Amino acid sequence: MSNVRLSKPLLIAIALLVLSTVGILFYYSPDSSVSEAPEVEAILTQFDSPGKLHADPANCIECHREITEAWETSHHALANAPLSDVDRDRLLNVSDELVQARGINWKSQKSLPIMEEPGLPEYPVIGSIGLTPLIQYLHLAPDGRLQAHDVAWDVEKKEWFSVFELDDKDEETPRMSGEWGHWTGQGMNWDANCAYCHMTEYHKKYDVDENIYKRKWSHMGITCAQCHPNMDVHMDQIHNGNNAFVETLSPEQIMETCATCHARREELTKEGFRPGDEFEDHYELTLASVPGIYHPDGQVIGENYVYGSLMMSKMGHAGVTCMDCHDPHTNGHILPFENNALCMRCHGSGLNDAPKINPTAHSRHKTDSTGNQCVECHMPVTYFMGRDGRRDHSFSNPDPQLTIEMGVPNACTQCHNTQSNEWAKRYTDEWYGPEMNADRRTKAALMRDLFAGTTGADARLRAAIDTEKNRFWKSTFISMLQYTPPDQENFQVLVGAVSDPDPMVRSTAVRTVGLDSLGPETGQSLMTDPSRSVRISAAISNGGMRTATQDHEAELKEYLEHTADSPMGALRLSGYWQSRGNIDKAAMFARRSTEFEPLNPEVWRVSAVALHGMGKSAEAVESLEKGRTIAPENPDILFNLGLIHYELGDPNKALSHLNAAVEADPQFESAWYNMILLYWQLEERETAMAKLQGALEAIPQGQRLRQLAGSLR
Repeated sequence: MSNVRLSKPLLIAIALLVLSTVGILFYYSPDSSVSEAPEVEAILTQFDSPGKLHADPANCIECHREITEAWETSHHALANAPLSDVDRDRLLNVSDELVQARGINWKSQKSLPIMEEPGLPEYPVIGSIGLTPLIQYLHLAPDGRLQAHDVAWDVEKKEWFSVFELDDKDEETPRMSGEWGHWTGQGMNWDANCAYCHMTEYHKKYDVDENIYKRKWSHMGITCAQCHPNMDVHMDQIHNGNNAFVETLSPEQIMETCATCHARREELTKEGFRPGDEFEDHYELTLASVPGIYHPDGQVIGENYVYGSLMMSKMGHAGVTCMDCHDPHTNGHILPFENNALCMRCHGSGLNDAPKINPTAHSRHKTDSTGNQCVECHMPVTYFMGRDGRRDHSFSNPDPQLTIEMGVPNACTQCHNTQSNEWAKRYTDEWYGPEMNADRRTKAALMRDLFAGTTGADARLRAAIDTEKNRFWKSTFISMLQYTPPDQENFQVLVGAVSDPDPMVRSTAVRTVGLDSLGPETGQSLMTDPSRSVRISAAISNGGMRTATQDHEAELKEYLEHTADSPMGALRLSGYWQSRGNIDKAAMFARRSTEFEPLNPEVWRVSAVALHGMGKSAEAVESLEKGRTIAPENPDILFNLGLIHYELGDPNKALSHLNAAVEADPQFESAWYNMILLYWQLEERETAMAKLQGALEAIPQGQRLRQLAGSLR
């Protein structure tokens, strides 16, 4: 579950659980009586089709007993479950300060706990998510949606806590209903964020017109059919007495199957990935160019579910896969890591050309100490969902110098937390030399400077793109061109990248450069690219919702409708319908974006811009004013209000808002520019020149302001 609080400007979507809207609406409606509770609960055991024998592990145990029994108690098997007697007892006998402080109470009605919380309707509890280290509970909303409550159970400490406790520890007010991350909000919705990775063959079947989920799945939890290809054929052959053919996947195909859940990504298809498919045909990976997901050196900040970290690492680039370390059936490790046996499997023998390492000599720590464990230095723990510690798969080297220079964490002072980074740096310099970690330091400095807009960083970026061999880093660098000046040299790099052999690089490049910037021949090639991710990226780039054939049109529409259950997704679908001339539908989805996150001022602003583009200026002003109610000094909202009021013929209101925008953000060059021009147009020349002087004092290097000064003088 994402720990986003309110508005990482429209960065949406992560992972939760599933149930079937069709089933829910049949068994439960807002007017349902309590006597129907057992049927509501039973929905979690319903299958898409009783004939799907291949998805039921009970049909596998006869031939695969050892593997099936190992799987039965795994995190995969128990990723999603109906309420147990232990769950009911836990919910109905709460004496916990956190729960009491929130005013939460779970009361018993029949066998189903009902949750009461101040200001909200009653929510039946119908299932649980997870095994360890925490369990979240699924609550059924009156409209049939399934929501995961942020108040969760700590399995080890045996206490209740909020999964947002790390995010909210400095907040003066708790999350409110209407926020993306409030447990009743779309950010905690099971279908949108969790279900695919907690169920087998799950399809959310989001109906964009009705705004409901008509979900289906084959089995609760992650069973054999989710990871092994063509299990239906395999099962039919067995039942028909034929030889049971089993398709074998390559290590790369297995890795991409794991990545469908163990990666932060956007879904591109409704029917979804099948084992053996190509990842890029179904997903767009979230790269390190997205702020807040990775540190500049590639260490994890936000939830990325490890695949991206691994593939950017030297280990991933060298060919290390999930199954080199993990048992996919038990979800444990193939060897213990506490005594370094797992790591020494390769680094002790030189297997697959891995560098040989003596842990004690390398770590400079005693053999039986924590500091001598490979994972403590190279895979430090980061906590998500409050108490879920996950090891970083970027396989970083502890580097106090990077901590001193740019604040990235290092394992040395995370362990020796009473010592300074300078203290740790003295030892790393002495032990490993001052030039240690050179490649990561170079990448980290480049990423830091690009995010900061440092002059001249684009030349280093072009050089990095030219020499980078890791396709995940190369794609990230290509995407980082969005933070550089739009000059000819940077443009030519993007033009070259849209023809790169790697589909991830091509997809990233066309999203960054935009289809309109390329010639018709190149554009046609991208719109008919063999990779779906490239075709969709081409269609939604700034050339705008163009497709090459009817098949590609259907593919684009499928993607847009499938992802329209988020603010950004609804706005994309709005843009699609506007480009097709259906203004009514375009306006409907622009409005719906605000329903998903009504307390996010940025959503109101972007929705207003969309409505204004449809000619609905009065409604756009209403949306902006609603956003301003939430954030009265938001400079972007004030700026947009100024522009729209100017177009509506009210220059005085326009000037009032533009002045307020630069007061809220003195570095807002576009607001200064438009305000000065408007004063000049109104022949208030002295005021215009005075404002220009103030703008240049605030932004002395502002190129547009300097050009404006030259033209006005």
